[in-house]
Order: sequence, then C-alpha cells, then structure tokens
Amino acid sequence: MDRIPAVRRAILADIAPLQAFAWSVLAVALPTGLRWAIDRGAAGVPFLTYFPAVTLAALFLGWRWAAGVTLASAFVANRLFRAEPLLFWEGGSDAVLVGLFVLSAAALVWIGDVARRTVRALEAAQARQGLLNAELLHRVKNLLATVNAMAVLTARHSAPGDFADALTGRMQALERATGLLGVDERAPCEVHRLVDEALAPFRAGDTFTVEGPACELPRDACVPLSLALHELATNATKYGALSVPEGRVELLWTVGEGEEGLLRLAWRELGGPAVVAPQRSGMGTQLLKPQRGLDAVELHYLPGGVECAIGIAGVRV
Repeated sequence: MDRIPAVRRAILADIAPLQAFAWSVLAVALPTGLRWAIDRGAAGVPFLTYFPAVTLAALFLGWRWAAGVTLASAFVANRLFRAEPLLFWEGGSDAVLVGLFVLSAAALVWIGDVARRTVRALEAAQARQGLLNAELLHRVKNLLATVNAMAVLTARHSAPGDFADALTGRMQALERATGLLGVDERAPCEVHRLVDEALAPFRAGDTFTVEGPACELPRDACVPLSLALHELATNATKYGALSVPEGRVELLWTVGEGEEGLLRLAWRELGGPAVVAPQRSGMGTQLLKPQRGLDAVELHYLPGGVECAIGIAGVRV
C-alpha cells in the first residue's frame, strides 16, 4: 500500500455516511452497467461482476457497507439477469446457488475488511512510533539540559572536595525520578512511590514519618519534587535532624483541601541541632524554589528544624 499512496489514503480516510452511501450505490451500479453492456446476463452467472465491487467496498468503506453492497447486488442481479429469479425459500438448486453466493461474498467481505484493518493498524503503529521518537528526543534534550545545569551549579556552589558526592547524589535522584515516568508523555506518577524512591537512601529505622493519601502527580512535578525531597534529605543528613541519632523527619501531605486537585506537602524536621539559615544560595536553593511542576515552595529555617511547604496543582486522587 505504501507504493500506492492514493490507495493508502483512501483506506485511511474517514468517510461520512452520506458519501459512503453514494459510493455503495456506485459499487452496485457500475457492475450492473458492465454486465448489461456485455450480454445482459445471457451467459448466466449473474453475480460474477459484483464480486470485485464487494471486495473494494469492504476495503475502502468497511464490512457493514460491503454487506449492504452484497445484498443490493444480489437483489439487482437476481431481478435483471435471470429469466426466472432465484427463489431460495422454495429449496433445491435455487437455495444452493444463493448459499454459494452468500459464502463467496462473505469471504470477500472478510478479506477486504481484514486488509482494511491491517492497513489502519500499521498506520496507527507508525504514528505511535513517531510520537515515541519525538518524546524520546524531547526527553533526552531536557535531561541533558538538566544534567548540564546541575553540574554547573553544583560546581559553582560546592567546595572542591564535596563536588563529586553532591553531583553523584543529585544524579542518582534524577535517575530515580526519571525511572518513575513511563513512555507515555501523559502518564502521571504516584506520590507514594515517588516519596519512597526519593527517600530510600536516607531511611534508617523510624527516622521518617510519611503519611498522605494516594494520588497521581502531573508529569511536570515528578522530577522537580524528587530532586527537592532529595535536597531536603541531604541537608537534613549533613546539618539537620538526620545528623543526630534522636532526630526525625515528618513528611505529611493532603490533597484537595480548600482547592480541588491541589497537593500540599509539608516537610518538618524534629529533634535535630539548632538550624541556621545559609549565608549564600547554592544549587539546593535553586531546587527548593517555585518552578515548573512545583507551583509553590516555602522554605523556613526555624530554630527547631527546617520546615518546607510545597504546593502542586493538577493532582488526581
């Protein structure tokens, strides 16, 4: 079909019912006119010229219209091209001839419809492959841009001895976050799974209290939220509640309170050393700011521990 683009386009076209009816009438009229011009049915076999029309109707219009063409063709041929019309209800040879015609036409309709569905399925597969390729290219470009920005900012705001560890940790968080995303660009990610993946390297005993309803986050929120949680946990391990045995972290969230589809996530550190706000902003500060996917971020360095509130719109419960 690819070698005959016009045929392929005709098979793939969505034909309106009125137009399909007109083509069906033509599919009956043309074989009728051809047979009439040849011998007016004098040679017998009145249905012969209709078989190609039935097949083409199934191929271009679908099996329902082809079945209509079959019935109309049988009626016209039976009336015009036989001296004595077949009366299958009387039994005998008439019933046999009608049965053979029905079986032949049914086989042709099936063949034409299978070919039609095969061409359409291949077209849909090619279209999906194109979308997947475009999505893959888009995702690779975004990922490379994120990695580049992450490396530059980490190098700019890290001591030489801390650069490798800081960048490795963020890259691993990025890897876990992208692993939550499927191929389909519309697919969301589940909040519990995201939290578990982001906090897995920092869990030890009962240092974390994690509670919240199940919900699906928009794709745009998956990577930035995972990186934000990784940054909060990294800072808590170095300077905050997770740096001492008695420290712990509460991560709680609610969905839809006050505004439908809005997730409010609260990070709170308890039992850690006194917190002092950093004197300069670094890569972590950039990750803990409102951005695409994170509609609201509020970070507070309180004496009792760091608290961070994150808001994400478009959440589905």
